Parts: sequence; structure tokens; C-alpha cells
Amino acid sequence: MAPRSRAYAGLVFSPQTASALASATAPLLSSFGEDLTLWRDGNVVHWSYEGQTVIVAQQTDGSVAASFVDTPAVDAVSGTPASAVYRRAVERCYYLTLDGCRAMVGDMTAFFSGEREPFFTFVEARLLDA
Repeated sequence: MAPRSRAYAGLVFSPQTASALASATAPLLSSFGEDLTLWRDGNVVHWSYEGQTVIVAQQTDGSVAASFVDTPAVDAVSGTPASAVYRRAVERCYYLTLDGCRAMVGDMTAFFSGEREPFFTFVEARLLDA
């Protein structure tokens, strides 16, 4: 019986996608090294560096959306810890192609390096659980 190569097509990265992501993330890894952490929960991946997090979620159309969450600080109004959440100033969906991965990594590098405006727009403050 011939192998069924499409049995898990929707659940597994293709070799081209995995190669594009690995190639594109090389500058991110070289810039932030061992201080960069990564964890995954289903279709959501969290990249963190010095308290900042980029939450990347795969969408049903195959694109990837990203939220950029800043280091927690005390909210002046409520007095509770909160994090500012940013999105790209021009909404951007990334695709897992070489160009899409490079664009996502470029945005992650800018965010982790402290760049906010004009690249990112504040969208909300997330209160942290005590």
C-alpha cells in the first residue's frame, strides 16, 4: 500500500514552510540568543524576550496573526499590573512563506529592540491576574 502523504496535511508544517521559518528566524536567534524563550499551545506560539511577548496564532486561512505584548507595568488608573498590547500600525497577516516569515521576524526584532511608533499601534491594556 502506498503511503498517504496527505493524511495530516492540515496539521503538519511542510518541509518548505519549516525551512522558511528556520531560515527567517536565524537573525532573531542571533540577536536575542539564550534570552529568547518560545512555547507553544496548539496553534498559538509565544516568543518572549525580557518580559515582552509576541503571541503568534495560526488562522484558519493559513495566515498567522501576531499581537505584541509589552513588559507589565503598574496601571496608573487601577493600580494593578497591566501590559500594553500592540499590533502593526498597518494590519499585517503573515504567511508561512520565506517572505512572510522574514516580515514577521523583522517585526519581532523591532518590537524586542524597543521600537514602537510608527510601526506599532497601541490597541489595549491587559490587566494581569494577581
